[in-house]
Amino acid sequence: MMTSDLSERFVRSQLAARLARSERAAAIVEMALVLPLFLALVMGILVYGQYFMLAHSVQQAANDGGRAAIVGLDAADRRAIAIRAVDRSMRSIGGFTPASRTVAVSETGEAVTVAIAYNVPRTSLIRSSFVPSPGNVIRASATFELPVD
Repeated sequence: MMTSDLSERFVRSQLAARLARSERAAAIVEMALVLPLFLALVMGILVYGQYFMLAHSVQQAANDGGRAAIVGLDAADRRAIAIRAVDRSMRSIGGFTPASRTVAVSETGEAVTVAIAYNVPRTSLIRSSFVPSPGNVIRASATFELPVD
């Protein structure tokens, strides 16, 4: 009787061992199916998060340039002031160089407009090929009314 009890325990332990092995195999298969989707989701969050941060920074630089330009004495002075303000504002962007941006300052008799086109650096996550990106050039503009004399 003791022998049959031992053999029954042995069979149960063998069954439990096989069941545990098959659960591990199922977990590995599940991970192999879910991990690429999870990584794509995480990369998408990082890429688009960086894009929105850069787009906000470029828009803020355009706002700063336009706001600063309204104090200029003439069109050339307003352009120089706007470009200095844009560069000062964009220094906080990692990898920024003045060569990576284009600033256009235009004005009518009533308003000054500052438009910026920023080329995203090659080292940026936005340029990764793992997730489709919104674009490598970020554009923003801001228009401010000139003070009336």
